[in-house]
Amino acid sequence: MNEKIYKPLIGGLYWWIVIPTSALMLGVTVGLAVSYLPSLFFMIPLCLLEAYFFVSPLFGYVELRSECVFVRFGFFLKKEIPYGKIRGVSKKRRYYADSTVSLKCAAEHVNINYNRFDVTTVSVKDNDDLMEQIERRIHS
Repeated sequence: MNEKIYKPLIGGLYWWIVIPTSALMLGVTVGLAVSYLPSLFFMIPLCLLEAYFFVSPLFGYVELRSECVFVRFGFFLKKEIPYGKIRGVSKKRRYYADSTVSLKCAAEHVNINYNRFDVTTVSVKDNDDLMEQIERRIHS
């Protein structure tokens, strides 16, 4: 089977959270730098961590490979789920995700249940096609 890549779905709620939070963190960092210079040793790492978690969903994707579902969240986190271990896929609509390794930037998610109790949650631009392709590859 050919490989297929799904890009993340970036919802409107994501932008309503990212811009104000980034502005708030930048404002706090500048305010503390002006009032107490050693506070930068704490605030700069916090700003970098905040930037990573808010920007990383833009670089995530889901790839259907011939032997597994490959999920990349951000720059460092990734997960490979073999088709033989997948128990099912389901669609959920809510503003939070069940797992840490997810593209949690939209309201509609696809839960990939595998092993006995493991769940990976993703949200891509075409959730219906992703579910259909995974089901097709599980049963073939």
